[in-house]
Amino acid sequence: QKINVLQRSLDKHLPETSTSTAPVQRNLDPTIHPFARQREYARAVTAAKLERMFSKPFVASLEGHGDGLYTMAKDDSGALARIASGGGDGEVRVWDLGTQRSVWHAAGAHRGMVTGVCFAHPRAGEEGRMERKVGAGERGVKRKRPALGSKVKGKGKSRDGEQDDDEEDYEEEDVEQDQIELNAQTARGSPRLLSCGSDKTVKLWDLKGSRGSAIQVCQPIQVFSGKAGFNSVSHHRYDPIFATASSQIEIWDETKTSPLSTLKFHSTSTLSTGEHIVSVVFNKSETSVLASSGSDRTVCLYDLRSGKALGRVAMTMRINQLSFNPLQPPVLLCASEDHNLYTFDMRNLTTSTQVYKGHVGAVMSADWSPTGREFVSGSYDRTVRLWKVGQGKSRDTYHTKRMQRVFSALYTLDSRFVLSGSDDSNLRIWKARAADKLGVVDKREQARREYRDGLREKWGTVADVAKLERQRFLPKPIHNAEVLRRTMLDARAKKEENRRAHAPKGLAEAGKLKPRPARKLPIERFES
Repeated sequence: QKINVLQRSLDKHLPETSTSTAPVQRNLDPTIHPFARQREYARAVTAAKLERMFSKPFVASLEGHGDGLYTMAKDDSGALARIASGGGDGEVRVWDLGTQRSVWHAAGAHRGMVTGVCFAHPRAGEEGRMERKVGAGERGVKRKRPALGSKVKGKGKSRDGEQDDDEEDYEEEDVEQDQIELNAQTARGSPRLLSCGSDKTVKLWDLKGSRGSAIQVCQPIQVFSGKAGFNSVSHHRYDPIFATASSQIEIWDETKTSPLSTLKFHSTSTLSTGEHIVSVVFNKSETSVLASSGSDRTVCLYDLRSGKALGRVAMTMRINQLSFNPLQPPVLLCASEDHNLYTFDMRNLTTSTQVYKGHVGAVMSADWSPTGREFVSGSYDRTVRLWKVGQGKSRDTYHTKRMQRVFSALYTLDSRFVLSGSDDSNLRIWKARAADKLGVVDKREQARREYRDGLREKWGTVADVAKLERQRFLPKPIHNAEVLRRTMLDARAKKEENRRAHAPKGLAEAGKLKPRPARKLPIERFES
């Protein structure tokens, strides 16, 4: 007679390693789990609550400017932690976000406000240069960069911070250490910086300096003079040329002191005198395309190959800043004075593709994340907002008690952090995801985080989870302004409805009082 024996292998019940979890046997038959959906919803609510409990977006505040911080720029040539900023007192600084300190600065770089900064792309033969794509299937090729442990010229000290036998004064050691950190940073990015100001000059700076003297005395390697104060500057993705915005758009070469060409719209003579260009930006993918916005409330597109304008659209209010999507070249983001943001497809400027509402003050700055799926905006209402493409409402709002009006906002190159510059002279660092952990995350914690995120995404439109994801507590002045704005918009909509209801029969039948789509509402006219 056979005897049935229960056999259990230890391999099926013990963890494979000392750090892994023990395997668990589960029966996934839905008939024996009647409350699975209720249990999952309860977990989703808990995950949404944990997300709000651990939301602490503020990271640090960098001090150094003596006046308001009105412009910032990131180094697209490979320096992940390098940021340049310009202040209202004419000072230009370069920051290292890793050490949270200023590694280079030029006091009194301009007489008056610094209105624009940008990094120049490395020239042929320089470290960190990204070569232009030759074919459709070829990738950009980076030149080999020097190792960070190599010797630095002039001071007998290596980049890793080891001191030679000769002892020097503490002040000289501090200067050398600053120059070593600066050289280590420029090895990963552009060695030159462009800045423009209201003093009618554009200056080209050498961030490496000469034998460590750049920390003490900063002199520009080139000065470009114009006929009017400059408001913005943008560098070409590959070539040593840049564009400036003043009373007109001028194209410059780094090696020449006079502009190569001037871009004008063919019907500029019909505009009123005294207008100026507010913002100018190169497209990073279609590098010959240039966009500008002016005080005459227009947004223009230009092509450097033909030297002519491609089109112009007139808005109801001024556009303060423009930004091209890094992964979708036709998509143009506009930060408007009417408290909204708009995205356009530059192939069809007759209508906007999306309207983003939420600010209660003029939007002064906007910047895309490197993924092209999100962007950040800074506003006159003293808040920084994060947006997802295609969603008209911001996913998060950052504010502090001391932060004043935000004039510049940036995404870092790794999409993990957001930067804001305000007129209280501080550069603030925020998390792009408010509840993210900055330290090392092990595999178990990462798996739990991904599971909670999946639950929040699945149940994000249901009851309590939707409320927790949507609800944000704002300062009282911003909340009151938002309530007032909503009341005004409702009254305006009611007025238009009454006007259409009581209009004469001829006007109503002709369709002259037909409401305009929201995407076409801010556009007054289009010229090609």
